Amino acid sequence: MSELPPIKVTELDIDRLEGMLDKAPYRGDSRYNGLRDELARAIVVGNDEMPEDVVRMNSTVTFEVEESGQQFQRTLCYPHEIKGQPDTISIFAPIGSALLGLSVGQLIDWELPDTKHRHVKIIKVENAVTV
Repeated sequence: MSELPPIKVTELDIDRLEGMLDKAPYRGDSRYNGLRDELARAIVVGNDEMPEDVVRMNSTVTFEVEESGQQFQRTLCYPHEIKGQPDTISIFAPIGSALLGLSVGQLIDWELPDTKHRHVKIIKVENAVTV
């Protein structure tokens, strides 16, 4: 596997995600170790210091699987926000964990369960306007 690209995560997102991972049913569950690893290597920045082109919680991300040229647009959500919402992806899904903190133009080498690798490139990031 290639070297992991640098990622940035906001203080708010990391606090919320680490808080969730410390509680049942997530605490101690090895299925979430990928997310734990991503959070451990992240550069943590203040909410107002986060560049607009970086994937954070509730970002709508357009990404491309380079091998197929297929593009997807998904909103990165907490698990409880997924129910009934089309075009969302959970932060606890492996690809959701992998997208967090990436910026436009970055590429990740993503290993699928069948041990094949796919290269996923961030095309566009849209962040909700907060008031």
